[in-house]
Amino acid sequence: MMEATTRQDPGRRRLRLLVAASCAASGCLIPQDDTLLDNVPDFMNRPPRIIESLVVPQERFIPDFGEESCDLTFEVAVEDPDVDDRIVVHWYVDYNPQDPRGPYRQYELANTREPRRSDRGTLLISLASANNPLGTPGPHLVEALVSDAELVDRVVRPRPVQLPDGTEVENPGFVVTYSWVVNTVQGDCR
Repeated sequence: MMEATTRQDPGRRRLRLLVAASCAASGCLIPQDDTLLDNVPDFMNRPPRIIESLVVPQERFIPDFGEESCDLTFEVAVEDPDVDDRIVVHWYVDYNPQDPRGPYRQYELANTREPRRSDRGTLLISLASANNPLGTPGPHLVEALVSDAELVDRVVRPRPVQLPDGTEVENPGFVVTYSWVVNTVQGDCR
């Protein structure tokens, strides 16, 4: 009779061995890299954003520029979570990739150390001025390219970042765009 109570079930014995093995395995430590950083690496760059609800004009298609008004103001409001980034608005009018030229105008936004920049990238077009890019009757494309890095031929250049171990990686730059189509008509602006 004693024999029956002291004898163990083979399934229970396996279970106990499995529990013991898992407890022993959980106590193992995986060796860690002991390299210490001298300082915290810089964050990777994040893209700026054009705040569409604050863009002027709100209409993306201006059908009759020159019929009632001789002046047209374009504005973009920008925010960037990387408050130290240099933000530049590059204005292009009728950009032709077969005959690439630099921006018509560019405007650097003041750094206020806040994500939303207080000033806006503004472009004023007056049909009364000479050499106006929208002076020719017909459709025109006006573009605002907002960048947080250097632009070369409308392409962003990444910035090199030196890591503590001496290697170098590229921190990407970003460009975001907003555009309007303006149809200039003959009017009394000149």
